[in-house]
Amino acid sequence: MPDIIVIGSGPAGIAAAIYAARAGMDVLVIGKDKGSLMRAELIENFYGFPEPIPGPQLIQNGIDQAKRLGVTINEDEVVGLQFAEKLAVKTREALFEADAVILSTGSSRKKPEIKGLTDLEGKGVSYCATCDAFFYRQKDVAVLGDGEYALAE
Repeated sequence: MPDIIVIGSGPAGIAAAIYAARAGMDVLVIGKDKGSLMRAELIENFYGFPEPIPGPQLIQNGIDQAKRLGVTINEDEVVGLQFAEKLAVKTREALFEADAVILSTGSSRKKPEIKGLTDLEGKGVSYCATCDAFFYRQKDVAVLGDGEYALAE
């Protein structure tokens, strides 16, 4: 039985697992996918990388580091969480118990319904000006949105 179960196998979940493993905990990560960073063509603004790195490679580097530290990764979908004597995480395939659970599930974006938008993600369509504005210097751009997030971008 692991000490900690991390629900979510994206960058935040894997980072949490790495820190817990380095603290001497037995860690299980459960997640059905690796997060939106998997769709990033290149990450240019990440500390310690002198050259841009593809999003999927950055994710894999983190997973490899976690595994090296003894973290177990289970690719399954979590369908329930309960508490009796221990915390229990139910997936489609099994039930896992632990003393603690870290929720690192990310959030879904509300995407506009524009035909072909998904095909252009990472090829000109971006959801993070801080991350990607560098690539569009000296070019005309548009921000789609009307909330505080869009205003900040």
